Amino acid sequence: MERHGYRESDLQQWSSWPWTGSLTPKPLEPPVDVEPDRRGAGGQDCLVCDAARSLDPGYIIWHDELFLLGLPHEPRGLPFALFLMPRRHAELADLTPQEAARQGELLSVVDAAAQQVLGIPRIQVALWGDGAEHLHWWLYARPTGMLQLRGTFLSHWDDLLPPVPADQFRADQVLVAHEVARRAGGEGVPE
Repeated sequence: MERHGYRESDLQQWSSWPWTGSLTPKPLEPPVDVEPDRRGAGGQDCLVCDAARSLDPGYIIWHDELFLLGLPHEPRGLPFALFLMPRRHAELADLTPQEAARQGELLSVVDAAAQQVLGIPRIQVALWGDGAEHLHWWLYARPTGMLQLRGTFLSHWDDLLPPVPADQFRADQVLVAHEVARRAGGEGVPE
């Protein structure tokens, strides 16, 4: 890196690039020998495990015996954003065949439910996995017609856009959760 520097990039030419002007990358830090534990390592002090036990309706808006749908804790700028998480403490590679099959089914059902209820074009699915150990898929959707928000930078746009009012955001996500329950079973929180 020191010898060759960063590659040239044409990201500023992308219609979905959220910024104007030039950005300068930070210098890369040296690699560590041992990666630190992530939040909730081994199920200890794990927010998702606690939510799975309590089914806190302020966070969990749908559940079945294997999975949960949870609301983001911070206001979002997009019309749709949820977490899909297994009830038991697991990472992606730890899922049983039954859990993996149900996860795939739910990703498809959530996409169809959000399209029907909110009129969005589709959801995007992301797995970062570097903050907390408990598997949590980020499910996002852009507003219909907002083509500049398509693709790779949707999560960045979510951080930049003004937040949807909290009551409206929650009500919309709960409607999607009820449609998920209608299509795939499980229970949504009361409206």
